[in-house]
Amino acid sequence: MPLTPSPDIVLLDLDGTITDSYPGILRCLTLALPSIDLEYLTEDQIRAFLGPPLHYTLGEVYGKTKQEIDDFVVVYRSHYFGGGEYEFEVFPGMAALIDDLANSDIKVGLATAKPIPSAERVLTKAELIQHFDFVGGSDMDLTRQDKPSILSFTIENIGGLITEGDNRNIVMVGDRKEDIIGAKHHRFTSIGAAWGYADEGELEDAEPDYIVHSANELRALLLP
Repeated sequence: MPLTPSPDIVLLDLDGTITDSYPGILRCLTLALPSIDLEYLTEDQIRAFLGPPLHYTLGEVYGKTKQEIDDFVVVYRSHYFGGGEYEFEVFPGMAALIDDLANSDIKVGLATAKPIPSAERVLTKAELIQHFDFVGGSDMDLTRQDKPSILSFTIENIGGLITEGDNRNIVMVGDRKEDIIGAKHHRFTSIGAAWGYADEGELEDAEPDYIVHSANELRALLLP
């Protein structure tokens, strides 16, 4: 049953929501982590890097210094921007849904922690970039990686500032708790994409307004 009222703006996360980018990210992380003495991590531990900002995972979880994080980012990006970012598949049904959203009255924005130039290259490769009113993400210097800031930046570039009493129905769709927390911060409608990279129970614990298990379920919420 579609959302009531119908969304004015739909914001979509990228990795784990639109694209299954895990193979490329896993390969590049595996190549880069030894540069900061984290070559012993298991695949499950590496998988936890998908979603949260890198500086949080490396700093808060593994106790790495700013200099170590900066050094790691240089090595990781040499692999990821050298081809790893193109190792992805679009999740079933998402390309058609994004196409249909773009052909409706709904504005469509990307809201990812990935640097904007990389996100734009991925969407171009996926032949989806033309459907987005704005591509929001982080800066190359790792600023603006937290989801509330990314959402603010994206909305400001699509439809103006978020103000008290804003009555637009803005929807955020993402696969990790950070997406849901960011949406709640701004009082957006939050939808968890269960096909992504969340740990077991992570989305449920974040308590989004809805959890969907396929692009068809998401379509039923977003489009009449």
